[in-house]
Amino acid sequence: MAYTVFHLHSDLSLLDSCSKFQEYVDLAKAQGMKAIGSTEHGIPRSWVEKKMACDAAGIKFIPGVEIYITMSLSPKVRDNYHTVLLARNAEGFRELNELIELSTRSDHFYYNNRISAEEFLNISSNIIKISACLASPLNKLDQSDPMYMKMASHYDFLEVQHHNVPDQIEYNKQLLRLSKAIGKPLIAGTDTHSSSSYKAECREVLMLYKEQYYPGEEGFDLVWKTEDELIDAFKKQGALPRNVYMEAIANTNVMADMVEDFQLDKTPKYPILYGSSEADEKKLNEITWKMLDEKLSAGIIPQEQADAFRKDCAEELEAFHQTNMSGFMLSMSEIISWCRNSGIPIGPCRGSVGGSRVAYVTDIIDLNPVTYNTVFSRFCNSARVELGD
Repeated sequence: MAYTVFHLHSDLSLLDSCSKFQEYVDLAKAQGMKAIGSTEHGIPRSWVEKKMACDAAGIKFIPGVEIYITMSLSPKVRDNYHTVLLARNAEGFRELNELIELSTRSDHFYYNNRISAEEFLNISSNIIKISACLASPLNKLDQSDPMYMKMASHYDFLEVQHHNVPDQIEYNKQLLRLSKAIGKPLIAGTDTHSSSSYKAECREVLMLYKEQYYPGEEGFDLVWKTEDELIDAFKKQGALPRNVYMEAIANTNVMADMVEDFQLDKTPKYPILYGSSEADEKKLNEITWKMLDEKLSAGIIPQEQADAFRKDCAEELEAFHQTNMSGFMLSMSEIISWCRNSGIPIGPCRGSVGGSRVAYVTDIIDLNPVTYNTVFSRFCNSARVELGD
């Protein structure tokens, strides 16, 4: 069976790749791989789209991220070590999202979103922790640092890579010694950034455009590898005995088997603003009738339209009840009202929401649907199967 590519970057990795994730999925399927990971820098971007692409190809999707770790949140230092985190199950994915949210807070962010070393040590077994590339703390920290062995012991796998450069060769040998000392398995990572040699050339152009330079990257081969190509690369590198790198390659599938596949819930999802759907529905009804009376009293809505608005709003509120859209309408009303009060320009209307009398009453739109005789059912009706725009 083919190995599993898990350390993988697409064009969503902070402008560090020119390859679409779909290109990798197509390669994995053609080469008989049973799973594929995604480890964009910092944030697990577009994971739903990636999961759907993998589902369509019959491949297990392993959601993850190459996260940044710092030894000091205060004072802030730009150490920003790399570590690969992969969600082992649904609980792990929720934990991963919580870590990402934490990493973006102002007390954590410094050039990149980061978590602290202590927070890394508190990550549960629901997340698979892999030591990543030469930017790993296991390569950058002094081995006498007390945090070095704490972090090494918390990793599930120690990542060796095939790049035929002196630093990687020495690091692979170091990881082999560490693996024997603490009993942590090696795993073969590729740190793939390009789906082909051509896309690697495109990435070089992108790096020049960004005036971005990664010291020591010369000689690194970040192009997608078949299993035979990966084996050959480790052989040419000569850092590890054959039995060691073959086991590290096999461990990519051991890791993939540890990950529980999951199904996407594709049913419509709307926000809940006041604790429950029932509370949102009650709130929307209250502000609709209150704001309708205010607009009638102020002459914003002509008195001759009062009966039409009362009838249509009642029907719309029932439709929102049936489609569970009350929280959505409330959120739009509050966002647009905040924009108005903050002096942020907004348009009078967009799309089919122009057919909603409730939208007009609650200040979501400026277009009067009764005056222009627009159609509500284009925006929402009980038979609607897709989310409102």
